[in-house]
Amino acid sequence: MTIEQTMPRGLGLEDFRASLQSNGWTTATGGDLPRVVAEAAADAMLGVKPPKGVGYASSAIGLAGALLQDPTGSLATKNPPNFANLLNTMYALGGSADGQTAAGRWFDVARYYSAAGKLKDLEDALAGTTLKRFLPEGAWPPTAPQVAKASVPEPAPSWWQEDVISAGVGTPFSWFHSSWNRLCTPAWYTILPPRRWAGWAVCVLRNAIGFTFLWEANFFLELARGIADHERDTATVARWALNPTRPLVPYQRGGIAQMDVMPSIRRLLTQGLACRKAIIEAASELSDEPNDLVSLVETLRTANPKSIKAALGGGGDKGGLSNLIETVRYSLLARSALDTPDHHALLKVVSRNYTHVAPAPEWIVVMSAMAATGPSDVVRLGDVQRSLEGVGFKPRIDFLLGELERAGLCASASDGDEGIEINLGFGRK
Repeated sequence: MTIEQTMPRGLGLEDFRASLQSNGWTTATGGDLPRVVAEAAADAMLGVKPPKGVGYASSAIGLAGALLQDPTGSLATKNPPNFANLLNTMYALGGSADGQTAAGRWFDVARYYSAAGKLKDLEDALAGTTLKRFLPEGAWPPTAPQVAKASVPEPAPSWWQEDVISAGVGTPFSWFHSSWNRLCTPAWYTILPPRRWAGWAVCVLRNAIGFTFLWEANFFLELARGIADHERDTATVARWALNPTRPLVPYQRGGIAQMDVMPSIRRLLTQGLACRKAIIEAASELSDEPNDLVSLVETLRTANPKSIKAALGGGGDKGGLSNLIETVRYSLLARSALDTPDHHALLKVVSRNYTHVAPAPEWIVVMSAMAATGPSDVVRLGDVQRSLEGVGFKPRIDFLLGELERAGLCASASDGDEGIEINLGFGRK
């Protein structure tokens, strides 16, 4: 496998400089654009460096910025995860897509940012130099997203539409669906600078990935418990599976070891993965697909597969567990480095061995904004709490209030804690 560098450097930097100049970047004196300016423009596209990556990620604000990298190059592996399929599937499971995909929503925003000002000049320069050999003739600028067949999500089970989407059950999928739709509307992307919008988008994606995997683990664990315990009411089993009774990321005060959330996260993912594989295997052997979740529980109780009881007892197939735990951990954990501090993380490593809930400064800003319908709408503390309960976090009011006060977002409190108004800083209607 060959890893190709797309960052303009060496002779490529000179071509990039000349292309920037021909696309309108000039100096005050009207002379040639200095090489150092082109180098600074290239450096401005740097994102974070993944701990296990082979190089820096691109800060994919525009279309060309996104095309500077792919999962194979970023992770240096021949078979990287299909992130497009993952995100498009999460989006589809969150609500009516109306023919849209998560990728399509992002494309509309990236095309908007890529169409004007200095960013357009930068994008055109990249397309004409370092990206030229990768683009088909006449492919720039793209006018519509091309979703690969492998990135199109599979249809959801028949019961999902009835029991979840039509019933309006709040899940991390629905939170992602509504938050992504909200962030990708002109009301938000026309008011946010490109780099800040990209940071907010990554924050939404990271929380969506982390919490959907945790929700899925809890879903299959509760389902397995209900299938194994014939005394439990099947409707209650379905309700508890869809609506976690405990926070997916537990937060409590106490000593440094008591506040460590990774042991509970590992335990949930370990049990959930084994139960997931056992239930999917058992369901695949059914002659007909149940049309609701209660019927699935009843049918599998009748089948009484030993694999589900084995999974609950600590057995079962645990292949892929380490990758699953790392995915959730990496999504939520601060990726701090001296040159690129992480302002959007939920978790932080303390004293090397413990992982605490410690939101970075911009995390609470993004979570509050995603609870509002628009930048200038009134959003209250209760709205943010209910939004986060949907994602599975279930934070206490005093915890949220402390984070909001640290971020300077609290505006007024006319009717108690839940009525505290949050000032997002974009003005009011």
